[in-house]
Amino acid sequence: MIKSILFRLYLRGKVKLNYILDRIIDLSDMILMDAYRLPWPIAQNVAKKTARHIGDISWLLRDFPRLSAYKLAGANWTIVFVGSQQGLLEIRHLFFADETIAPQKIGRIALWRLSAQTQKWLAEDVDLVICELSPISPWIPKSLLTFTIPPWIYQVLVLPTPLETLLTGRRIEGIRRKIKKAQVAGFAYRFSQSKTDFDYFYYHMYTPFIKNRHGNLALITPYQHQWQRWFTRGGLVLVINKENKPVAGMLCYIANRTCFYIEGGILEARPDLFQQGINAVNIWYAIEWAYRHGAKIFNLGGTSPWRTNGSFIFKQRWGARVARRKRIYGERTFLAQNLLPSLQEHINKLGFISEIDGKFCSVLLSTDGIPVTQSDIEQELSAVGRQGLDGLVVVSNNNHQVILCNQKEITQ
Repeated sequence: MIKSILFRLYLRGKVKLNYILDRIIDLSDMILMDAYRLPWPIAQNVAKKTARHIGDISWLLRDFPRLSAYKLAGANWTIVFVGSQQGLLEIRHLFFADETIAPQKIGRIALWRLSAQTQKWLAEDVDLVICELSPISPWIPKSLLTFTIPPWIYQVLVLPTPLETLLTGRRIEGIRRKIKKAQVAGFAYRFSQSKTDFDYFYYHMYTPFIKNRHGNLALITPYQHQWQRWFTRGGLVLVINKENKPVAGMLCYIANRTCFYIEGGILEARPDLFQQGINAVNIWYAIEWAYRHGAKIFNLGGTSPWRTNGSFIFKQRWGARVARRKRIYGERTFLAQNLLPSLQEHINKLGFISEIDGKFCSVLLSTDGIPVTQSDIEQELSAVGRQGLDGLVVVSNNNHQVILCNQKEITQ
């Protein structure tokens, strides 16, 4: 009886503590974004480092002392995921998209026991373990094959002068054709800081667009969060039709000569608008607006860190380069021992993106069963260079070989 009461009190206290920690993480995010407003570079650096440190500690405390673990058993392989519900949905989609499986919750694992438990799982019937942890966690497990990815990356454009040269070249031919098609159809744009326009954007453009694009993986940012955190700092670049009615829009704001694309939307996710090139012209008009207001860099927003992701492919066609997302987040560590050839091929095909010493590299797994050849490396290097990445990281048994597009280095 006493144990039950104490446990309930603990749960209530943990819920309240996690709420406070979430607010601290959110505040740390804001400081990271706004540190440029401070008058001196040294003050900016101190603010960034302090916010990062406090945010990372808060993330670690929020995870402590236990995280939920789930088993996903499919026809070809079995995976254990340790972390959040949203992360579980993404992993299920990436590795079991063609199967109807129900994740099995296998308990809450103490962080300090995670390394031993990971080795136990891998020694039994589990092919891959994925852990979502704070980057400063002292309990990040390791295995023979290990690599880490962030949950999100940025893709950014350096805006040229004149701006129109951004649309030149064969690489961007498809986007250029869509923009021209939309302009011929009479689409133009206007900037708005009207609450009426924001309400219309949020409920009739952004929400349907995100649900249509991501399905059950859709993360809908709360109204107040978008309004207070972003809209009041910037505004909406609205695409309008011949009747002067908004049919698409992008929530943007400019900070430190960088324009951040926060969220976008298409009116009721209408297929006819997509067919008229509205998605491409939506971004182009936001770029035009940013350029006219002094921006030198256009941040295309957060993207999932794998090269086969649809958003990643679309943004890299603009010539965007991959950059670190200035947020507080947990990292996902992938661990395996004797990797199935089919699972190795699946991971290599997805093209996960890892950050190593400030360089963003596509992960390429090499095992005794399927070793990576020099031809494989040369072919992949050519592809990742066009996609805005710095190079490759070839992951083999306890070894990471970082191969950059213009030089080569080895890290253990």
